[in-house]
Amino acid sequence: GLHSIVNWETSIPEEEMEPLLHVLHDERYKDLNIVVPKPDEVTFGTVLAACERSGEWEELLRIAKAAIEYGVKLDGMALTSALHACQQLGLAEDALEYLELMKQLGDEDFPITRGRQRMGAKQKLHGPDAVAYRLAISACARAPGGHRWQDGIRLLNEMRTSKYKNCAPDVVAYTAAIAGCSEAGEYTSAMQLIQTMRQEGIQPNVVTFSAVINACASASANLARKREEEDRSIAMEDVRLPMTRALKLLEAMKSPTSSIKPNIVTYNAAIRACAECLNLAGAFDLLRQLKEDGLEPTIVTYGSLMTACERMGDVEAASKVFRMVKEDDGGNDNDDIQANEIIYGAAISCCRKARQPERALLLLRKMISDELSPNTATFNTVVAALAEGKPDSKIDNNILWEKALAVFKVMKSKHAPPGVAPNRQTYNILVRCLAANLQPGYAESLLTAMRKDGFVPDVDLYTVTVRSYERCGNPMKALRLMESMREVGYHFYEVKMLDDAFKNGVKILNQVGRGFSSEDTSTVRGPFFSADDDDMDYFGDQEDDGYDEDEYDYQLLNSLKY
Repeated sequence: GLHSIVNWETSIPEEEMEPLLHVLHDERYKDLNIVVPKPDEVTFGTVLAACERSGEWEELLRIAKAAIEYGVKLDGMALTSALHACQQLGLAEDALEYLELMKQLGDEDFPITRGRQRMGAKQKLHGPDAVAYRLAISACARAPGGHRWQDGIRLLNEMRTSKYKNCAPDVVAYTAAIAGCSEAGEYTSAMQLIQTMRQEGIQPNVVTFSAVINACASASANLARKREEEDRSIAMEDVRLPMTRALKLLEAMKSPTSSIKPNIVTYNAAIRACAECLNLAGAFDLLRQLKEDGLEPTIVTYGSLMTACERMGDVEAASKVFRMVKEDDGGNDNDDIQANEIIYGAAISCCRKARQPERALLLLRKMISDELSPNTATFNTVVAALAEGKPDSKIDNNILWEKALAVFKVMKSKHAPPGVAPNRQTYNILVRCLAANLQPGYAESLLTAMRKDGFVPDVDLYTVTVRSYERCGNPMKALRLMESMREVGYHFYEVKMLDDAFKNGVKILNQVGRGFSSEDTSTVRGPFFSADDDDMDYFGDQEDDGYDEDEYDYQLLNSLKY
């Protein structure tokens, strides 16, 4: 089968295949009359097993798919390897398809390669067993957002009535299904599964209980988000209810009669539940409890604590978490206890909520100096904090919109971390900020840059920019901007505010007549806005004037002191 594998489509580099090709074409073997068979289920099964052992999950699924397209009917072991890959990658749909293929195996005999064993002995798989079902349930649990949690429970119920041997659900299968409920925030379903386990004589373990507590945390997070964004009719008591259930379960685990004691994962889930319910004191109390139980906090613990600080907008508590992280890092020589992107991101958001934009900017600079990689969302949070903040008159040259622009220019520069670039939210924040600060020239240039980046500005962004031009006493520029709206399919006369602005501008022009010029109109300009830059593209391509603009922008960001 070597020749078949060599000629079959593969991702192995050509230079690595050269020795194999050399052997196949060696003149010394030409008289042996070797018959090279086509790859069969054993060939593909061996390759899939090799991918599984090396953790090459995507490659494994690619080969499995190619084998099916090649007309090879994979055996139970090979399909189990494919299910394992789906479980690792959270591919619920693919896992369900491979499980269905296992059900179609029937009683056909498959060749079994010598040494391939399962459960300590060679055996044929004529259908899915408990291992296959557990992998499929776990794949459903790991689907993004837990949106396939119901499929996991369906498979769990299917195990009870399965015609195949050794398919009864066990603690691993139940825990996987509960993990799916955890991702989706379906804490009531998770608790019902605990009850069903006990009725069937299956003892939950610490992983099971931790998953239930995490389901409560996710439920509180979902309710809090809906309450903040959509439905204000949701009472805070409703948000806190899952947290209350989680803390009661934790107390039950800590009771003297309990044989299952909480571990650090359990505590981390409980702290997260407190964080989502704005229970900052409860989160810090759980930290105290876990230390009393002889457990060491992890970076996940401190990340959940920082989330609690962020939800409350408590900057002093956030500073306390940073101090604790530093103490643990220095005291234990543990490289795992170091502030990461998650902790910094939550702290920056906390500063934004506390209306402390300068601290948010300081933390961004600290992230960069610590060689961490803030993502676009973190940059946007800093930009938003600066855009929403009010300048401190005690600090010289503290013009926050300038600093917001400096952060934006770093996002556009070569110094931006990998994957960071302004998105629609970045532009929305900045255009509104600049318009509000009577900097319509910058705002208009950002609208142009926004279009160049492939984003169509909302009509509201044109509206605030036109209004800013009016407030600055520049009706001509307002009219020009309204006319440019046609390029993106907007018609200003369909928007009342813009139509009124247009009529007002025409009225002024008629009054002034042909002698009208922008120099005769009183304007409000910022320090970077002069009468000579009316047509300047502030954020477009500029001519080379002898200095590195990206380096200048990066130094500008570093020069912004707190």
